Amino acid sequence: MKISKKSYYGLRAVLALAHAGKPLSIHALAETEHLPEGYLEKILQSLRKGGVVEAKKGTTGGYSLARDKEQINVWEILRILDGPMKPFMPPIKGELPCFQPGHCQTNEVWRRLEHEIETSLTQVTLGSLIPEHPHH
Repeated sequence: MKISKKSYYGLRAVLALAHAGKPLSIHALAETEHLPEGYLEKILQSLRKGGVVEAKKGTTGGYSLARDKEQINVWEILRILDGPMKPFMPPIKGELPCFQPGHCQTNEVWRRLEHEIETSLTQVTLGSLIPEHPHH
């Protein structure tokens, strides 16, 4: 399973917002996380449309989480930024990948793996990734 640069940056940005606990400007976020500002802006727009972050205008504005950090999970972020994720794509294209009994059994292994990845990443919330008492 390959995570795109967009998802990697997006997850870093959302974790930074969760850690900050207050709205951050795109500039401040890009600077803190060492991310390209223009690309970050597009990522945050997608996350806003997906209901993960919200944007407020004004001097105290910026981006912040749209929901509590315990209600946002990693799978949701990856799905918003990368679309439906299918770690396994059969090497043979066609309607019936089960040309031999062994093919169907092999495909079942990959389907189970896909399900486990989704289940695991759904259980990982932003809150679970941020230490309660930072060591600053």
